[in-house]
Amino acid sequence: MALTPPQAVAVEVVATQPTEADNAVIARLSPVVRRDVAPAAYVIKIQLETMPPATSSGWALYINEFRIPKYWQYKDGIYFKVYDPQFLADHDGEPLRFSANGTEFIDTGLTLTAPETVSSSMQASDLPRQDDVLSSPEGTARRYN
Repeated sequence: MALTPPQAVAVEVVATQPTEADNAVIARLSPVVRRDVAPAAYVIKIQLETMPPATSSGWALYINEFRIPKYWQYKDGIYFKVYDPQFLADHDGEPLRFSANGTEFIDTGLTLTAPETVSSSMQASDLPRQDDVLSSPEGTARRYN
């Protein structure tokens, strides 16, 4: 039986308060990129028309040619996190795609849009909590972009 690709209907990028685990990633990232990284976790929510059933094979998510190594489910679709806003700038305008085999791609018709970045002087507590962003309908999360 052929896999049916997920039908993505919207994408939203929201800067959020980092979790404790996110803070550890951000702390390790700053020396690697050799600049301060703002205390924010960018949550990229991809709303799906319907959630695909769980199967033994799945769909890999790509931004153009870059494979997103890990994504999670939320009530309206899937999401992944980005900690370095430069990643968002580098991939601004690129298509979101799915692939079942890494060679054939299904274009979602959606593109990644980079928000304005969060200033490194901004307090993380000024950003929305991830739980709130992931439980709010698309387009209603408080945005800092």
